[in-house]
Amino acid sequence: MNTPFRHDDDLAVREQRVKALLTRRSVSPKRLVAPGPDPQTLELLLRAALTAPDHGGLRPWRVIEFRAGQRNQLAALFEEEKLRRDPLATPVDLLRARDHALMPPVLLAFVVAPHARTKIPLREQWLSAGAALGNLLNAAHQLGYGAIVLSGERCFDAQLTGALGVKDEEQLAGFVSIGTVAKAPPEAHRPLAQTVWSCWPGTGGGAT
Repeated sequence: MNTPFRHDDDLAVREQRVKALLTRRSVSPKRLVAPGPDPQTLELLLRAALTAPDHGGLRPWRVIEFRAGQRNQLAALFEEEKLRRDPLATPVDLLRARDHALMPPVLLAFVVAPHARTKIPLREQWLSAGAALGNLLNAAHQLGYGAIVLSGERCFDAQLTGALGVKDEEQLAGFVSIGTVAKAPPEAHRPLAQTVWSCWPGTGGGAT
């Protein structure tokens, strides 16, 4: 059980409390190996995702898991999509497309499923879905796994998304790869908080 936050804790103590958030970073599928999260752990990750802010309780997102028995079929779909996009794709290009389906120990499609007939604006539903995805990635990192979301042009291919069961009113946001980190990625560049932080001065002047 976490000890209660104390406002007089020094900065080092506060940083330690959020270490999992401060150290999370994306890890390429090439750096991930088995084991990935088992079904019980994956359920835990999704429970964490479901705690994200969600105006109206709409749950405007869902995930599709691709288990081992269907990966070759998915790889074929990725290869076909690559050829539609680039008829001159080389064998190496096609192998790379297949690897995107075959390499990750655990592979999910993250689908944004907005509700049209509601008073909740679509932009808020997208924000909620993004927050859920962030929670999922943070939970995976906190449990010791590496993870990444890869999107790209294949997410907009109607034949591929249709084959995956993505409905017309939904959007395939990306593919989430999760596994054990075999090789640590290089250090991530962390921008300063001041790059996104301003203070409103009131109506008399510009933000500072």
